[in-house]
Amino acid sequence: MAGVSFELLLRVDPEPWHRAAADWDRLGRSVDERADALVRSKRRLPGVWESGPASAAAGAHCDGLCGELDAAFPPVLLIAQALAQHGNTVAELRGRARQLVEQGRAAQVTVHPDGSMTVDPAHATEATARALSALVSARDALLREAAELDARTARVIAENTATTSGTPAARVDGSSVPARGTPPAEVKRWWDSLTPAQRRYAVSEHPQLVGALDGVPVASRDIANRIVLDREIDGRTERRAELDAREAHIRAMLEQGRAAELYPNVNHPGTLLAQRELREIADERGHIDDALRGLRPIDDRLADPDKPRAYLIGLSTADDGRAIVSVGNPDTADNVLTYVPGVGAELAGVETGIERADRMALDARRVDPGQETASLYWLGYDAPDDAVVDARSDSYAEAGARELQRFQDGLRVSHEGEQSRNVVLGHSYGSLVIGHAGSAAGIDADAVVFVGAPGVGVDAAPEVRGVPAHEVWATRARHDEIAGWSPDFVHGIDPTEPGFGGRVFGSDPGNPEDWVATHSAYWDPGNLARENIAYIVTGQSDKVR
Repeated sequence: MAGVSFELLLRVDPEPWHRAAADWDRLGRSVDERADALVRSKRRLPGVWESGPASAAAGAHCDGLCGELDAAFPPVLLIAQALAQHGNTVAELRGRARQLVEQGRAAQVTVHPDGSMTVDPAHATEATARALSALVSARDALLREAAELDARTARVIAENTATTSGTPAARVDGSSVPARGTPPAEVKRWWDSLTPAQRRYAVSEHPQLVGALDGVPVASRDIANRIVLDREIDGRTERRAELDAREAHIRAMLEQGRAAELYPNVNHPGTLLAQRELREIADERGHIDDALRGLRPIDDRLADPDKPRAYLIGLSTADDGRAIVSVGNPDTADNVLTYVPGVGAELAGVETGIERADRMALDARRVDPGQETASLYWLGYDAPDDAVVDARSDSYAEAGARELQRFQDGLRVSHEGEQSRNVVLGHSYGSLVIGHAGSAAGIDADAVVFVGAPGVGVDAAPEVRGVPAHEVWATRARHDEIAGWSPDFVHGIDPTEPGFGGRVFGSDPGNPEDWVATHSAYWDPGNLARENIAYIVTGQSDKVR
């Protein structure tokens, strides 16, 4: 878009940028797959070339090649991210340029394709003159933004393009990386002190550390967590294959009556030991399968070229697992929605949460195509497993509130340009997490939305600190019987009650014979709640019903 003009903005096609981003994403995956294949080949090396100088040299050469491929992965993805963002912003600028033409027509001002403007002599009034001045300012702002976008994209490509000597690197000691939980502003200062080469090194060599830090730009966290995701999937897949092979061997030995040979140095009946090991294998394989049920859908969504680009902002397989996935980049979006799930949310079921984030991003674009909206699925806390027993405790919400507060602070710190409209939405127990975040030190958000809440830990909208009381929203479907297992004295009053003081919006009533289905139906196609949420997220409160 060099030498960008108003005419170019009116007719620009963002799709080539999106296609180019998808091509660079595929290149990144190819680089990663080649590195993985090389690692597997190296592991087989001792079996065919046991020792000696040549074997050692071959192993060292493989290590060097792996290092080069690993170092190439972050620059490739950074370019992919920049191209995808360029396409998104170009589409937004085109929409605003076309809207400017319509605004001019309504004000009796003709906005010509080249950006020049004329006033109909029959309507040359003071009001028309003011409108002309405003339109000229808006046009100039659009052209400035387009030029800045061009420069920003070009800079990212230049910083991450390999030279004949390879992509430059600079070491960053792992001990210098801020600890997880460090205030985001402090993290951002550390990140800003690094050179582009040092940032790439930190991402590729310390992905587990960088990917978990609130305050690091989302684009870099995404790459770090993609590396972690790939390692988690590869490690668990390989371990599962090892378990399968070991199980097959044990069963074969049992069938042949040779169980004692499995444990030659143990004075114990081999059959009993074999049966115990088979149970241990089944248990470990079950844990692996649970993790893969969450990891693989994330990997599939990240690789999907037919949907808006997704960013992996957080990932952990500890306990029930954690995952933070964003549809769109919150660091560059005009609106940022963070969706906090409730009871039963865990890594193994992450696909449903990501689908809801996709739907809410689509809804926001539909009701306001002139703005970019990022929609995040935030499983950044340990959600209760059981609705009857665990969910009656506030402990999960209290721990999650601290994580959510820091995450929201991080979104503010890493955001680029004009401050975004940040909305935090909680479903079911997730609403309680938000309430606790707001009742403590407060939550940095422009609005909060409680959906099917069991109570939110406070009894009045003004008690949600950090958020204007008129931006505390709530809905509960008529047949969502969540109050049946969580009465007001457990987590506070229903936030849709008049005494709470929040703004209540409509949802479809749901199925009177299935309150469980109704409790999860807020994102179903055509549900009134979806449209209302989209209006809240995009700041169109006058359209909420």
